[in-house]
Amino acid sequence: MRLDEKGYKALHQREGLKLKPYLDTKGVPTIAMGNTYYLNGQKVTMKDRPLTLAEAEQLGRVTADNFAKKVDGLVTAKVNQNQYNALVSIAYNIGINGFAGSTFLARVNRDPNDHNIASAIMMWVKDKELIGRRCSEVIQYFS
Repeated sequence: MRLDEKGYKALHQREGLKLKPYLDTKGVPTIAMGNTYYLNGQKVTMKDRPLTLAEAEQLGRVTADNFAKKVDGLVTAKVNQNQYNALVSIAYNIGINGFAGSTFLARVNRDPNDHNIASAIMMWVKDKELIGRRCSEVIQYFS
């Protein structure tokens, strides 16, 4: 599968878009849609120049597409587009290693319509600021 335009839009809204480098909640230099690296593999630093809107959107889209490919390789069950978009959003936020070892992925692969997936997704709320994001992803998943 591929992330569709609704998936990109939802991910963009969740991540936000910042043209100048900033420190994320863990103090890591970040830019664009939560990116800590550029397409060339270089780490973001606080001394980097601001990106243009086009550069930031391209960075976010390419990164999201890379996550989507990895998610596609880990999801073995047949999921619908909304489920897939939500799973890519979660993987983008928690990282592919966290995604690969998650309880919710195991549940998705057993039965993508299992309502216990919602509680497993909500286990990935490390900071209270993520509650809204996870709720949004659960709603997207089950819509």
